Amino acid sequence: MTIRTWVCNICGDPYVGEEAPKQCPFCGADHKYIVKGEEFKEPVVGELTDKEKENILAAIKLEVNNAEFYFCASKKAGTLELQKRFKALGKVESEHAGTLAKMVKAEKPKISRDQSDCEGDDKGFMQQAFDREDKAIKAYSQFLKEADDMRVKQVFAALVEIETTHLELEKESLE
Repeated sequence: MTIRTWVCNICGDPYVGEEAPKQCPFCGADHKYIVKGEEFKEPVVGELTDKEKENILAAIKLEVNNAEFYFCASKKAGTLELQKRFKALGKVESEHAGTLAKMVKAEKPKISRDQSDCEGDDKGFMQQAFDREDKAIKAYSQFLKEADDMRVKQVFAALVEIETTHLELEKESLE
């Protein structure tokens, strides 16, 4: 048994284990973005265009709003399973906001975990989650098309994949 450090090329967070995880436990990126610690190189963001900066800032706002929704829903959901799911999704969306902030050299956004303004029942929360993930996928797909920088493209491509996974999770719950 060999324990090693693995690092996600999207969020940059390390994971310790025998094997690379199937998904980053922090940001949800697919295993294809995870490398051995000794192979990790800090991603470089080039000179961003105004459009790229605008899109990254919009993505940060979207991720913060989604994280706050999930943390709120985690406190109001009727089942322990949904409480835990929404809490986990809130953490992932928070990680996305932080990753995006690094790209524009901004402070990590503050995300409130004390939101009390979400309303609904479990089915309503799942529908809201589905709608939020769908909105994110559409926005990030557009941002990906508008990006020139390779790092920006990599992050938005990964976010589309991750949010699609979230969407599928909510879709299954709604059926």
